[in-house]
Amino acid sequence: MKANIIVVGKSGSGKSSSLRNLNPETTAVLNIERKQLPFKGAMKFKNVGIPDLNTFNAAFKKAVESDEIKTIVIESFTSLVEMIYREADIRFKGFDVWSFYNKEIDRILNMSKNSNKYIVFLAIDGAYDGDEGVQERFVAVDGNRWKKRVEKEFVVCLYTDNRYTNDVSEYRFRTQSTGKDSAKSPMDMFDNLYIDNDLAQVIEKCEEYYN
Repeated sequence: MKANIIVVGKSGSGKSSSLRNLNPETTAVLNIERKQLPFKGAMKFKNVGIPDLNTFNAAFKKAVESDEIKTIVIESFTSLVEMIYREADIRFKGFDVWSFYNKEIDRILNMSKNSNKYIVFLAIDGAYDGDEGVQERFVAVDGNRWKKRVEKEFVVCLYTDNRYTNDVSEYRFRTQSTGKDSAKSPMDMFDNLYIDNDLAQVIEKCEEYYN
C-alpha cells in the first residue's frame, strides 16, 4: 500500500499547480471540476473530465487497475462529495440519502487507502468552531459523520500556507498542524514545517520514507 495524500486549502492557493512536476505519462487526473490545470504543459496530462458519479467510478477503477498509472489525482474531494450528494438526492429519500452518501465516501476512501498507487485528493477547507470559540480549519464537507473527520483517513494531510513578500507569492505546503487545523505527516518524513507546493517532491519523500 502507498500513503494516501490530501492537499487542503482555499481556491487559488496552489493546490492544482502542485501537480506541475508529476510525470504526465504516469499520472491520471480525475477532474470533477472539469477545468484546465493552471500550469505550463498541463495538456500533456491524462486529464479526464468527470460529469457524474458513474463516470468517476469507471475512471477511478480503470486508473487503479492500470499498470501504466502510478499516481491518481482527484480534483477535487470537494466536488466529489457534492456529486455524491446530488446522486443520492436523485435516487433516494430521507435517511437513505445520507446512508448512500456516507457509504460512497467510505468506499472511495477505502480504495485510496488500500491501493498500490499514490492517490491524492485536493480539497477546499472550511472554518469550524473549535474550543473556546477559536475557529479551526478542516476539509469542507456536508454530513455530521465527516465534519472534522476526513483528514484522519489520510496518511499525509498538507495545508496550503502561502507567504507574500514584496508583492511576490511563495506557494507552500505546511506539513504539520498549527493547532488550528488538521495538517499532519508521519514523524520525520519532511525536514521542514514548510515545503514547496510540489507533489512530485512529496511523493518522492514518501518513497524515501517507507522504502
